[in-house]
Formats: sequence, C-alpha cells, structure tokens
Amino acid sequence: MAATGHARADRTRRGQSGPAAGRGARPLHPRWRGRDRTPRGGAAMMRDRQRGVALITALVVVSIATIAATWLLVSLQQDIRRTGSVLHREQAWQYALGAEEWARHRLALDAKDNRYDGLDEDWAVELPPLPVEGGSISGRLVDLQGRLNLNALLTPEGRHDPVTLARLRRLLQQLELNPDLASAITDWIDADQEPTAPGGAEDGHYAALEPPYLAANRPMADPSELRLVAGIDEAAWQRLRPFVTALPQATPINVNTAPPEVLATLGIPLPEAERLAETLHDAPVERIEDFRLYPEVQEARVSDTGLAVTSQWFLLEVRVEIGQIRLDYRALLHRDEQGRIHTIQRSTGTA
Repeated sequence: MAATGHARADRTRRGQSGPAAGRGARPLHPRWRGRDRTPRGGAAMMRDRQRGVALITALVVVSIATIAATWLLVSLQQDIRRTGSVLHREQAWQYALGAEEWARHRLALDAKDNRYDGLDEDWAVELPPLPVEGGSISGRLVDLQGRLNLNALLTPEGRHDPVTLARLRRLLQQLELNPDLASAITDWIDADQEPTAPGGAEDGHYAALEPPYLAANRPMADPSELRLVAGIDEAAWQRLRPFVTALPQATPINVNTAPPEVLATLGIPLPEAERLAETLHDAPVERIEDFRLYPEVQEARVSDTGLAVTSQWFLLEVRVEIGQIRLDYRALLHRDEQGRIHTIQRSTGTA
C-alpha cells in the first residue's frame, strides 16, 4: 500500500510532464527550445519583400532626384541662353549706335569738303562685314534724295504738284505698273475728299473695304503706307520700294545719286538714263547748270524744277550679328543748312 501511494504522489508532482498530460503532446527536444518555429520559406519571402520595397523606394528617390537635376540643368541652360541673348542684343545695339555716330561724323565732314553730294564720296562707300568682338557689323548710307519723294506730290500750300505727279506716272510705267496709281497715291495724302481722275480713291473707296479704313489725308510717315493705297499690292510695293521715299518735307531729286529709273522719270529714255547715271557716278556735277549740258538732258528737254546736286536726307542701314542675334538698324538722318546732323527716327528689327 505504501508503494502505491508513492507512485500516485510522484505522478501528481510530475503534473503536465506525465504521459497523461495533453493527449498526443510530446515534449520539445532540448535543441529546439527557444528557437523561431516560423516555417523557413515564409521568413525568406518576408525578407525578400522588405528588400524589394527598399529597392523600389531607392529607385523612386533616384528618379526624382534625376528629374529635378535635369530640370534644374535645363532651366539653368535656358537662363544662360536668355542672359546671353540679352547681352548680345545690347552689345549689337551699342555697335549700331557707334555706326550711327560714325555716319553723322562722315556727313558733317562732307558738308565742309565740297558743294555737292555724289556717289564718289567717302560717305557713299558701303561698309562690308567687319569683324567685331563676338560677331560682325556692316552698313551703308543711302541718299534718300536720290529717290522720288512721294510727299512732294503736294506743294507746301497743299495743292497737287504737276511736275512730281508726271514723274511718278513715268516711274510706274517703267515698272510696268498702272500709271493711274499716281492719282490714288496723291489722293492718299491730299486733304480733300475729291478723287483725282483717273484712278483716284478717297474715303468712300476705303470705307467699303473689309476691314474698312480711311485715307490718311496727310503726308506719308513712311513709304510702306503705299501698301494701303488702292490698287497697290505687295508685289507692286516691292517694285516701287527702291525708288521712292517719304520725307517730312518736299525735297528735290539729287541727280548725282539718282539711279537710272529715277533719272528716267525726268523724261529721259531708260537706256540713256543708264549711261547718264554711270557717268554721274564717276564724275558728279557741282551745279545743276552742268547737268543741263548733257546731251541726254537737252534732248529730253528736262525741266530743272525739283532737281539739285546736294542732299540733306540720308538713311543709315546697319546689320550687326553677335552670337545668335542679328540686329537690323535704320536711322533717318537730316543734315541742316549749317551742316549739323540730326537723327530724326530710329527703327530696329532682330532675328
């Protein structure tokens, strides 16, 4: 009996460790106690997933940084280009102003040298492209009194000038344009509303156009106004452009600098006018009386009304190229009776 009691007490002390504790449960081998019992494949997948997330995060950060750096670089390059363009444009402008000062100086000296203006003089020599820091500069002075002044179609009193009107009609004929366009041009600048026959046009004509506008009824500010005159399209304007001007006052034609087409407006046949222009280019006349001595002038019975051998109005044309900037600069220069030079107007175009 004592042995049996000891056996029960021993089983009671063992408790859960006995064979009866939890059916089917087996004690852990000492090697496995304290170890992670998560399946081996699940742990590996978790670690791979964590590494993948870290890699994607790193790639996103790198991509954002790359995009930001690229944008900053592009923005910086654009800023540099813009800054360079501004500097080049300012540099080109200063070169153009320098060319204008040179032209003013040449014209002032020329007024002291002689009593005529001709194409054999220094001011008339075209400046070829010359190297300057970062680019080149070229230019020329044009005697605008070698052209037909459209504003001379009116006398100072505002009446139509028949001599200038006849010369304009001849110019139109030479250029194979309708000579009646001279009437429309005259109506564009005169103050009345009475169309000049034949071919005239006043406000009534222009108001019926689409879009409508009115005649200027004042002297032209620029010869390009011709493109607004009835009957003159872009092609006609381009033909007229080298031979006409629009000066603030009525001016005579300088026979020394007029091209053959303008000399022919005096009534001289074009072939003879070409020979005469070549002669005057090399040997300008100092008096209008000397011009009348040429056989071509005598045969055509040219009136010396509105003719001269000197000029007061010049156009400076300059082109400056610096880097990627091209500046086309124009200045209207007036030389007064005392030989002083005044800049009346400036205009520019860039590319």
